[in-house]
Amino acid sequence: RRQLEQGAVLCSKRYRGRCEWLIKDDEMLWRFMSDDDIPLTNNEAERALRGYVLWRKGSYGVCSHRGELFRQRILSLVETAKRLGRCPQEWLRAIVKACIEKTDYPIPAELCASSPCR
Repeated sequence: RRQLEQGAVLCSKRYRGRCEWLIKDDEMLWRFMSDDDIPLTNNEAERALRGYVLWRKGSYGVCSHRGELFRQRILSLVETAKRLGRCPQEWLRAIVKACIEKTDYPIPAELCASSPCR
């Protein structure tokens, strides 16, 4: 913190602003040290993105906006299912079946707890 305070006075205008910004957010930056609910690493977030990154790398991107939307939605469904402890394939099968039968999509009860479902 002492070095940031010195940087806020002695550095160029560009770096002064950065030092001031870090000083202003000092409490937030170190909250993980005293709050046990905040993980010490971002491994969980990186694991959640890994499937998307590997798919994008292996497929060399998509050629259309619709293709990108499909990929985002499928990966969102897969990650949500994993977090809820559900099988992504079964959930996707149920969604496709509901689409064919023109009925409401199946929404897991865990997702309905925080917001009203139709």
